[in-house]
Amino acid sequence: MQYLTFSVYQGLGGQLPETDFIRQEYSARKEIDLLTFNRLQGIDPIPDDLKMCVLELIERQLCGSLDGQDYSSQSSGKVSVTKEDRKNRTVEIIRRYLSDLTVNNIPVFYAGNV
Repeated sequence: MQYLTFSVYQGLGGQLPETDFIRQEYSARKEIDLLTFNRLQGIDPIPDDLKMCVLELIERQLCGSLDGQDYSSQSSGKVSVTKEDRKNRTVEIIRRYLSDLTVNNIPVFYAGNV
C-alpha cells in the first residue's frame, strides 16, 4: 500500500511524471518502513504526517537519484554533499515528521518489547 498516491502528490504540487513518482514513493516507503519497524504497513487511513514525510523525501530526492547517478561525494562551488549527508538527512526528516505517530498506542520508533 502506497503512503502517498500519485493524485495526492500532484495535488500537493508534485511535478514528477507518474513512472518516476512510483519509483521514488517506493524508495521513500522502504526507508520509512526500515526506521519504523514496518509498523506503518497497512495503516488506514494514512496520516497526513506520513503523506507529508513521503512528499518531502521525494521532492528532496533523498532516497536515491532516478538517473542512477548516486554519488559518494559531490561539490559545486562552496557546497559539498556526500551520500552519508543524504542518508542522515533522510533519517532526520523521517524522525521529525513521524516522531509523534503511534500505531495501536505504540510509538512507531519504539524498539522495545510490546
